[in-house]
Amino acid sequence: MKEKKGSARFLRWPWNIVIYILLLILLRIFAVPVILILIWVREKTNPHGAAEGYCLSRTRKRLSWLLWSILLLAIGVALAALFIVGLQQDREYFEMKDYVTLVVSGGGAVVMGISGIYMGYVAVRDTFFPAKSGLADSIRKQLPYPDEAPPVEQLFAMVDKDIEENGRWFDAVAIGREWVLGELVNRIDRIRGIFIVDEIHQHHTQTGIRTHRTLQLVLIDNRWQRNITNFSKPKELQAAAEYLSFHIPDARFGRNEQNREFWYFTEEEQEAFEREFQQKQNRRISEGASERDDRYRGRR
Repeated sequence: MKEKKGSARFLRWPWNIVIYILLLILLRIFAVPVILILIWVREKTNPHGAAEGYCLSRTRKRLSWLLWSILLLAIGVALAALFIVGLQQDREYFEMKDYVTLVVSGGGAVVMGISGIYMGYVAVRDTFFPAKSGLADSIRKQLPYPDEAPPVEQLFAMVDKDIEENGRWFDAVAIGREWVLGELVNRIDRIRGIFIVDEIHQHHTQTGIRTHRTLQLVLIDNRWQRNITNFSKPKELQAAAEYLSFHIPDARFGRNEQNREFWYFTEEEQEAFEREFQQKQNRRISEGASERDDRYRGRR
């Protein structure tokens, strides 16, 4: 699909990185919310990244994880400091709440530290080394001979060309004739399961009940690998799932927990489903060929 002229002019790569680094130098930790706002504005003005390539733009969006990584590490350091202060206190005067604080701060520091390091690693890897990104790996592994896959530029160009010529966008997901570009990339002829996740989660807090809605498109391929992409609009999620289901009518279609039930199929169940899928595909191809022959004979 064509982008409007002038899109992607706001903070073009690599000038956006230069600006972010300068802001971090000048404002330090206080630069994080400013940079996140700039990233949001950049994505709004160039939502799909046609100017630099859809796939490459998707990997570079991981840069926002680096900001979240810094925040998580900062929280982890604060919790670690609280834990150390707690250890230095006299245990003779400890109350139950002090032990709880010690456990929560210590555990929280470890969790935040590991999460921050992981998000920082993925952000740097995907942004600056796209050949090693999860998205590139997802394309490579779906080729007939993954070990002989072409360079990342050709991998991305293959998907970009299909999206540009045949793609339809549903929120952040593009569906072409051969490929689906979401959080990762799926080859359409490999998809075996299409699932909508639309769930409301409630959390009780001191101030009341908070609700959170999860909207996800879950695709499961013939390797039984699962690709999950978050959506912000329920109608777009429904439309994407129905559009894919129309083009892959023999794939399993379902909602919510049904995706986990399908994903947890035993090896025997997977093989049985694949045999049935192939039989339906072959029957459909055979029926299509018969209809074409009938039409040809009718014209004669």
